[in-house]
Amino acid sequence: MLVEEAVRSAIRNGAEEAEGFEIRIRRISLSVEKGVLKTASSTRETGLGVRAVIGKKLGIAFATNPLDGHFVGKRASINAKASPEDPNFHSLPDPHEVSLMDCILDPKIRDAEIEDVSSLFMESIEAAKISPSVVSVSGMFDLIHSEVSIFSSKGVDVEESRTSYHIFLEVSAKDGDRRGSGFNFSEGRKLDSLDPRRLGREAGEIAIKSLDSMKIGVEELPVVFKPKSLPGIIPFIVDEAANAENLQYGRSFLTGRLFTQVAREEVSLIDDGRIPWLIGSSSFDDEGVPKGRTAVIDNGIFSSPIYNWYAAKRDGKESTGNASRDYKRAPSISANNVLLHAPKLEMSEEELLDVNRGILVLYTGDTPNLATGEFSGMAETAFLIEGGEIKKSLRQTGIAFTIEDALKGLEGVGRDIEPVGSYYGGSIRIRARVSGPG
Repeated sequence: MLVEEAVRSAIRNGAEEAEGFEIRIRRISLSVEKGVLKTASSTRETGLGVRAVIGKKLGIAFATNPLDGHFVGKRASINAKASPEDPNFHSLPDPHEVSLMDCILDPKIRDAEIEDVSSLFMESIEAAKISPSVVSVSGMFDLIHSEVSIFSSKGVDVEESRTSYHIFLEVSAKDGDRRGSGFNFSEGRKLDSLDPRRLGREAGEIAIKSLDSMKIGVEELPVVFKPKSLPGIIPFIVDEAANAENLQYGRSFLTGRLFTQVAREEVSLIDDGRIPWLIGSSSFDDEGVPKGRTAVIDNGIFSSPIYNWYAAKRDGKESTGNASRDYKRAPSISANNVLLHAPKLEMSEEELLDVNRGILVLYTGDTPNLATGEFSGMAETAFLIEGGEIKKSLRQTGIAFTIEDALKGLEGVGRDIEPVGSYYGGSIRIRARVSGPG
C-alpha cells in the first residue's frame, strides 16, 4: 500500500516517527441549470499525506495520485529536518483498538453509475415544479465513495470504506413583478434516506411562499429556527467554541469557562461520532483514534472540550476522537455529530409556533463571532409568525443574540429531529433582536 511505503521511506530517511494518511475517492457529480442537466462526471482521485517527526520537529508532505509512496515519505523527512522545533509537540498518536462500524457504507452509493444518479436527481428537479410560477430549478448532486487508510511507525494501522451523498436545489419563482426563491438540501451516508420528490417539492413551496413578502422593523421577538438553519449555530458551539485549540490560544468566548454554567440546566450538547448513517460518523477519526461520545455541555455545564491528539497531549488529556484533516494538511479539530439533548424542553411544532408575533427561520448561512459568542447575521429564508400561524415571507431580516443568552434562555426544542450537516436535533425557539431593511 502507498501509505505503508511512504511511512517506511520516511523512517529510512531519518524520521524517528512517521504517519501516513491515504484517501481514495470515487465521485459522481451532476449539475442542473434551469432544469436541464448540465454536467455529469465520474472521477477517481488518490491523496497521500505524510507526517514525519525528528525530535520536536514536524515535517509534512503530500501528493495527489502518486505512483508510489517513497518520494512523499522522503520529502516529509526532509521537511522535518528543516522545520523549527515545536515545544508543545508530544508525539504522533498511539495505536488504539478500533471497533469498525457497519452503518457507514451504502452499496447503492458505492456501486452507483451516472445513469442511476441522474434519474434520481431529475425526480427531485421535476418535483420542484409545483406551479407555473416556478421559472427555474438548478442544483447539484454528488455521490462519494471513499477509502481511508492510516498507518504509522507507532503501530496505527486502520482502514475503512465510507459513502456519502450531497444534494442541493435552488428554485426561482416569478409572478408578475413579484419574485421569490427557495432552496433545499440533504446529505447522508445512505441513499435510501433521501426522498428526492419531497426535497424538490419543499424547495418549490418555499419559492412560491416567498413571492408574498414584507419587511419588518426593529423588534425583540421569539425566533423559531428550523433544523436546516442550525448547522452554523448549534454545532459551532462544539466545533469552534469548545475546540481545544481555540481554548488553548484564548480565541473562544468559552475560554476559562470550563466546569461553569453556560446553558440552562435542562440542556446538554453531545458530540457523538458513532450514530448509524450520519455524515459525521465513522469508526475512527483522521488520526486513527476511535470515535466516541463526548458530553461537551452536560446539564448546562461546560464539561469538556473536543480534542485531537496534539491538543489533548498539550492539556495532559486523551483525544476525544475529533481529529479532522485532508491529506494536504496536519490534523485540526472538528465536531462529529452534535446532538442537542433537552427532553424537558421538547415541544410540538404547534407549540413552538404558538406566539403572538415572531419569526420562523428556515435558513441562515451566518455563524457567531468566536471571540464574543455574538450572532449577528441575516435570515436568508424567514417568515413572520402571527397568532401561531406562518404568514408572509420576510425580506432582508437581521437577527442578533448571544450564544450564551440563547442557551440560557432556550424556550423550546422541537421533536422534528433531523440530521443536517453535523447537527442532529430539532427546531429551537429563543428570543432575539430582529431588524428589517432600513
